[in-house]
Order: sequence, then structure tokens, then C-alpha cells
Amino acid sequence: MQAHYFIGIKIPEAAAKKLDQARKGWNLKSHKRYTHWVDMHITLLFIGSDPHDEIRAAQQALSTIRHAPFELTTSTVKTFGNPATPRIVYAAVEDSPALAELQAKVREALRPLQLNPDGKPFVPHITLAGKWAGGPPLDIDLTVPALTFPVTEFTVFRIEPGNVPKYIPEASYQLKESV
Repeated sequence: MQAHYFIGIKIPEAAAKKLDQARKGWNLKSHKRYTHWVDMHITLLFIGSDPHDEIRAAQQALSTIRHAPFELTTSTVKTFGNPATPRIVYAAVEDSPALAELQAKVREALRPLQLNPDGKPFVPHITLAGKWAGGPPLDIDLTVPALTFPVTEFTVFRIEPGNVPKYIPEASYQLKESV
């Protein structure tokens, strides 16, 4: 199977462990997959496979991005799919113009390449559980603490299904004030 990639922001260890602890407190048994704290991230852009062998060119293009560091804060728990039987349960982050701007810069940097990134609207989130397992509808109150954490870099990750960590850093880019 050909490698798959995405560009994302790794959640700092302390914040990821607190999200993991909150999720464990829910005693959730409704999903088949639970994101290990070491793999918690916000996807800026899902690339998928690299049929034209352009990942190195993508890494070079991403190295040209200039963006100041910023902070994000978790806000609430939301879902994708039917709320009673959600496909994904995630920690949402408060609206952040800086995050939206970084995501747009990432998308624009890769536009000239033949990669076929996901074209869905950007919904920043930290996946906590995925793949509905069946059973009764989800009817418990899910909350996460309001956690503020710094964003100082973004990373190209290679996906290694079945491993922990599942997302392997290929290249990271420090955020710094423009010069």
C-alpha cells in the first residue's frame, strides 16, 4: 500500500493527556477507534497518497511559509455525522483567524503540485473517537476542559495504520515572525 500523508499541528503532550483523561472519564464504548494521546493533532490539510512522488516537493513548498506562532483553545465537544450515532467525536477549538490563515497558506503552497488534497471545508478539530460501533444512541454529556496551548510549528505526517504512534513526522516547520 502506498504511503498516505497529511499536514497538521501536533497537540502538545500536556494538553493531549488532559483531553485523553477527559475522554476516559466519559467511559465511552460507542466507537471502534479512540485516538491515542500521542497522535492527537489538528489536520490542516489531508493529502492522501502521493502517486506522482511529490512529497519532497511539497515539503520544499511548505518551507517557504512564514507565519507567526499563536495559541489555540479547546472549547467544546462536537461530532461529525448523526449526533445520536456520530461517525467522529472531537474536541473543537475556538475560532482562530491565525489558524485559518495558516491553513490557507498551506493549501496555497501546495496548489501548483499534482497532489490531490482533500477539498472539504476546513473544520479545525481534535479527533477523540471514530467509527461508530453500534449500540444505543449516544446520549451522555461530553465535555472537555478549556485548554490553551501554543502553536509553534506544523508538520508533514506519514500515516502508519496499526502503529502507535500512527502519525510519523516527516518534516516540521517552525512558526516565527515574518522578517
